[in-house]
Amino acid sequence: MRPTRRGLLTASLALPAGRAAAQPADRPIRVIVPFAAGGGTDVLMRLIATSMGQRLGRSVVVENVAGAGGTIGAMQVVNAAPDGTTLLCGTPGSVAVNPVIQPGIRYHPLRDLTPVTQLTDSPVVLVANNELPVRSAEDLLRLARERPGQINYGSAGPGSVAHLSGELFCHLAKAELTHVPYRGTALSLTDLRANRVQLLFENLPPVLELIQQGAIRGIAVGTPERSPFLPQLPTIGAAVPGYVSSSYTGLLGPAHMPREIVERLSKACIAALRDTDVVARLHGMGATVAAAGPDAFHAFVGERLEAMRNLVEGAGLRFG
Repeated sequence: MRPTRRGLLTASLALPAGRAAAQPADRPIRVIVPFAAGGGTDVLMRLIATSMGQRLGRSVVVENVAGAGGTIGAMQVVNAAPDGTTLLCGTPGSVAVNPVIQPGIRYHPLRDLTPVTQLTDSPVVLVANNELPVRSAEDLLRLARERPGQINYGSAGPGSVAHLSGELFCHLAKAELTHVPYRGTALSLTDLRANRVQLLFENLPPVLELIQQGAIRGIAVGTPERSPFLPQLPTIGAAVPGYVSSSYTGLLGPAHMPREIVERLSKACIAALRDTDVVARLHGMGATVAAAGPDAFHAFVGERLEAMRNLVEGAGLRFG
């Protein structure tokens, strides 16, 4: 019998026999960012960690552990003691993508990690070269069906959020677009502006200013609701029912963290996320505060994992 989400949550937060519930007060809380220092996730987490530490009355330090698309950093948290002193700043790669597409991966997010708080959400934005005669997702669907496989979309590489967001569009809309992988977002944006690719399904921050300048055309957003950053753009889901794609961050700890520690960390994190200065600085980075507690974040992770499995299996995607 397959366990329910409630059952999974109970298992992930249960206190194993013989484990002390106390969170060691003599050690700082380490938050592992599974990417190199200086990137958007790193900057975001350092901002939140400072405010969170003030509310906990203890040091919260960020440690960068890059490699394998976030898997190396995630595994450090999976293998840590469940005492609340080692946490992961999870993103779509480590939370929902890698466990589905990486062969032989050794962790399952809802079995081996404990969701604590969803921090932020940022829409994937469908953007087009200005020469493409498309001003809506409906226009794109019509053109793609007239020219199957002739419209290219770029991404930061196979298995990236941009790639899988495009595959999700094709799968749900029954449309054929051609994927062109690059080694990073910057290169794909350069070729979009040069019309060597016609589309991107890209995270908001790298494209927001270009849309505002008119250098590229914003078409629609991947979140269920319109984005406050681009309120003029409709959702992709309005044209392609069921489409949801965003880039999110969240705190997770090892499996079997005591509920009282999870709640203590989550409350401090949510308080930090409601600080007006933190909110303003996150907004300046193109991130919307989510501030979802353990149960809501657990359900969110489960939904994203299920959607990723459905996409990979339904579209017959192969990696590695």
